[in-house]
Amino acid sequence: MSLRRLGELSSIDHAYVHRLETGEKTSPSPDLVDKLLSVLKPEERDGAMVSWLVDHPDADPKLVEFVLKDPTISVEVFSAAAGMRHRGTARPDPALLISRVQRAFQDDDEDE
Repeated sequence: MSLRRLGELSSIDHAYVHRLETGEKTSPSPDLVDKLLSVLKPEERDGAMVSWLVDHPDADPKLVEFVLKDPTISVEVFSAAAGMRHRGTARPDPALLISRVQRAFQDDDEDE
């Protein structure tokens, strides 16, 4: 779909969409993101991740990329992993971080 068509369908100026796409503009409003998602119609999980990222623009890009490549990782696991704070400056490898969060979720399920 062209940017012009996306702009027409979402009632958003195509030039603004282009600036978002190139990173010239950042931090779109939740309303604007909802308009774009309603036109683009992503899978439920991907739409939920985009909505989460609007409110958390500082999420680790490596973690986001890792999760997007693995459709088995739920939004709940992703958001828990993305929201974790780490000691020092080094973040754990995304695969290790997701694995730890999934184990924690499994342990919680077993305790219930």
